[in-house]
Amino acid sequence: MNLLKRLAKVLSNFPMKSIFIMMIIVVLLAVGVKDVFMATGNDTLVEPSSDVYQDNLMMEEEFGGESIIVLYEAKNLLTPDYLKHMKGIEDALQNNDSIYSILSPVTLVEEIANNQSDTFQDGITETIDGLNEMGSQLTNISDELKGNAESNQEMALPELEEPELPELEEQSLPKLGETTSQLPEVGEIQLPDMEGQMAELNEGFSNIIGAQGNLEEGTTNLVDGYAEFGRQTNELGQNLSELSERMEDNPQKQQIQEASQGLIQLSQQMTQISEDSSQLPGIPEQTIEGLNNIQQKLDEQLNQQNGQLEQIQEQVEKQKEMQAQIQEGQQEKQEQMKQEMKEQQETQQEEMQAKMDEQRAEKEREMQGLKEEIVGKQTEQAEMLSQLADGLAEMGENLQTISENMKTIYDYSDIMTPGLPDNQATLDNMIYDDDDELRPMFEEVVIDDQYMIMMIKLNGDTEDAEKTEVIDTINSYLDTEEMESAETMVSGKPVLDHATRSSMQESIQTMMGLALIIMVIVLSIFFKVRWRLLPLVTVLIAVIGTVGLMGWLQIPITMVSMAVFPILIGLGIDYAIQFQNRYAEEMAKEDSNE
Repeated sequence: MNLLKRLAKVLSNFPMKSIFIMMIIVVLLAVGVKDVFMATGNDTLVEPSSDVYQDNLMMEEEFGGESIIVLYEAKNLLTPDYLKHMKGIEDALQNNDSIYSILSPVTLVEEIANNQSDTFQDGITETIDGLNEMGSQLTNISDELKGNAESNQEMALPELEEPELPELEEQSLPKLGETTSQLPEVGEIQLPDMEGQMAELNEGFSNIIGAQGNLEEGTTNLVDGYAEFGRQTNELGQNLSELSERMEDNPQKQQIQEASQGLIQLSQQMTQISEDSSQLPGIPEQTIEGLNNIQQKLDEQLNQQNGQLEQIQEQVEKQKEMQAQIQEGQQEKQEQMKQEMKEQQETQQEEMQAKMDEQRAEKEREMQGLKEEIVGKQTEQAEMLSQLADGLAEMGENLQTISENMKTIYDYSDIMTPGLPDNQATLDNMIYDDDDELRPMFEEVVIDDQYMIMMIKLNGDTEDAEKTEVIDTINSYLDTEEMESAETMVSGKPVLDHATRSSMQESIQTMMGLALIIMVIVLSIFFKVRWRLLPLVTVLIAVIGTVGLMGWLQIPITMVSMAVFPILIGLGIDYAIQFQNRYAEEMAKEDSNE
């Protein structure tokens, strides 16, 4: 009570100073009005220091806070156009730090595209390395084939030695009248070593046959390798073609398609070369067959020669028997028998030498024919190997060129940058499985073909102003990029809180305006004093001061604190009217006393 008396005394003693100080205080309080804000968060309903609030805050900071839902409604929504429109919302919010995460069909499709892009990049890298390695290997094989074709020496068959018949010693018969009749022994015939020569010849044939067998096996493996390489190259070209179909239309896609077509053509060339080279394994086989036939004939001729030599040996034995008969017969017949034996031996030698010369000439003719046949086949093989080596060298260079082109495309272009597909078939392949059923990962954001949603989760400590900024960004984009064929709706607790704050602000403005109008009308009709609107000015100053003080103290306007303003206006106008009415009465009494 004493404090009020002192305040009244100061006001009465210094009225102008008091009014000036009050005006300064009101102005300072009014400055805080711009900092006042609406609040509808959990902290307006629950004490921020409570355990429940702190636990909830910690969970939101770790796993994200409230979510804003954007709903799309239209027929057949899962198309590239609708997803690109939804992608625009993500692009508009990408620089906003209040966003914790975004989940939508767009993000899931991009995740699949990212995984496919990684797979494609790994596949392209392996393809580039594989093509380069295959090109190098083909070039090396080509060099080896050329070297083998150039160094293919003429096959040397073993020479047959000319068989020589041994000289028979001249037979000397003893003279008649000698006490002892003794004929000289017939010299032992030394037969040529035909078996040794044939063994060497057989060994030479065996080496040639073995070499031709190895050549046949090598050419067979080479032809099979060409066929397998053609198949793998064709498969690689088909994979690149499928990759290009999934890419967006750009120059790099055309380059990939050209590379795939080049690989397919290369595989066709390899397959054609494999078919053309399929005759190579048959040439060594024919050569082996011819060598076996010749070797068989030589064996037969050797047996014939052995038979002839045995006949000669039998004739020698017969001569020995004849010598024995001569020793037992008469002396006069010795000269005659000696002459006959000599003539017979010379005749046999001539016949044997003629037969052996004839056989040797025949063998030489056969060996020369075989040699010419083998040389012709070797020349044919060398030509085919040379052509094959040139083809392999060309294919190796083509593969290395394709590898270099693909590496250039991979290094200096953005064709592997994942994104939303433009092709509906590619999009359907990402969203639906092999049974045309929606993949489980899309079930949370795709209700059916008519409804899909985007969930924008905010950070746990996001302020109301930041939430409002996100909501305004979304609404601004939807208004600017309006789609006639689809309807959109933005919802979620942040949106509801934003609408509540907007409604509170509109309600306060409406309430203040209506209260001001009603009080002016009431004061004008029923308050018959001078300065009848002064109580209204007093109440307005009190309201401005209260709101400004809340702004200075960062006290938000909530659904609870909004009740202060009706009470303030009601009590303020009552006290102001009563104060002014009492003041008017006291002034009237002083005037009457005077």
